[in-house]
Amino acid sequence: MAVIEVWGAHVAVRYADRRLVTTPLRADNEAALDIAVAELSRIALATTDDDKLAMLLFFRSAQVSVHGAPTDRHPVPVFLETGVREQAQVLVRAVERDLISLRRVFPPRPNLIPPRPVPGPNGSQRPDVTAAAARMRYAGNSVREIEILHGCARPDEYVLELAQAGHEGAPGLVAITTLRLLFVSAWAVYEFPVAVLTGAEVRTAPGQVVTLRVSGAGAELDFLDWDPVDFGRVAEALRLACEIEHVDGSIAQSLPSSADLFGEWQLLVERRKLGMVADDPFRRQAVGIMLAMPG
Repeated sequence: MAVIEVWGAHVAVRYADRRLVTTPLRADNEAALDIAVAELSRIALATTDDDKLAMLLFFRSAQVSVHGAPTDRHPVPVFLETGVREQAQVLVRAVERDLISLRRVFPPRPNLIPPRPVPGPNGSQRPDVTAAAARMRYAGNSVREIEILHGCARPDEYVLELAQAGHEGAPGLVAITTLRLLFVSAWAVYEFPVAVLTGAEVRTAPGQVVTLRVSGAGAELDFLDWDPVDFGRVAEALRLACEIEHVDGSIAQSLPSSADLFGEWQLLVERRKLGMVADDPFRRQAVGIMLAMPG
């Protein structure tokens, strides 16, 4: 990225390579900051009562030490003159863009590019469907349903796993793709978008049928079989599909969360009750927690 610099009368601020560095311009002030942008939760500009411009640095952790003391979640100000506001705004926007890119989640994934159909003895066949069927323990029991799935799998989705299953009294095949949960029977195909699903679990009990319970949209779908192995693979694939749909490319929550801050508040109050924190540190930390609250 380009180097961005803001020069004031008493301090210079330089931002490059995701590091924010402040350099004092007076010999009697040796204090300086050298901060990785990953240590920040946010950055903002504010005007003080005496018309100075303050660049406020909010850190992700209350334990970050600045000038030899922990911040206690208080923003650390870098004071500038109001005449450099436009330069400071450019710098702040650059930091904000980098903060967003650092929070973007791109977990490693297997190659899930939907394959092209290939000729087969009964028409076109999908290699991903064929591979998933080969992992089934009882694929021979679902030949008709597998053939139907070859035809109804969409060109923009990858078929992850299959398992024979019963659903509401009908025998068939449950399939999870990167976009849909499918139940394929000899009479109909039912689909449920991954976007509305939240998870799956396999329930087993001695001497009883095995249940694959899929949750989503405030409801639960139960699929039944006699062996948990295939259901276990389908459940894992469903979790992967949900993760891809709901997480990949999204903005991960910036620490601390509201729950983290509430836990810090409870601990602070308990320590105050036990006499472990004096009045002034208590007030400072309490204000810092309030300032760090989202919104």
